[in-house]
Amino acid sequence: MSRRFIVAAALVIGLGALPVLAQGPGQRMGGPGRGGRGGPTSLGPGVLPMLQQLDLNDQQREQIRALMEENRPAEDPAQLRETELKLHAAILSDTPDAQAIDALKATINAAHAAQLDRQIQLLTKVAQILTPDQRQQLLKLESEDPRPPGRVGF
Repeated sequence: MSRRFIVAAALVIGLGALPVLAQGPGQRMGGPGRGGRGGPTSLGPGVLPMLQQLDLNDQQREQIRALMEENRPAEDPAQLRETELKLHAAILSDTPDAQAIDALKATINAAHAAQLDRQIQLLTKVAQILTPDQRQQLLKLESEDPRPPGRVGF
């Protein structure tokens, strides 16, 4: 094996371990809450908790709660994780198969794109529930959030 391949493999494994190391005790992969930060039902990193900081009326809270329930994804997050593990195995094999790696990469990219589409649709619906002042306040809260954006995948 070439030295470059070994260094690249170590880098891939190290990057893959970062989300696990960043977890606090008792937290699921992806962070706190249903779907986790950046997870399948998430509105994006930290947006859902920020909604709780807005002065929402009871009707707005109920509408947002209903949106979250109806927009739960049907797919299993474990399936994406399994595909990621297959990709890692393909990359780290003695004889990496470029076609298999590309196919797995395409599958993961499609899942991430679908997740982003769901997040955009959901946030668009939430924005329609919020008042103009609440939307501006949410933007301000997001810009002040010190947390790095959530990672999906590796």
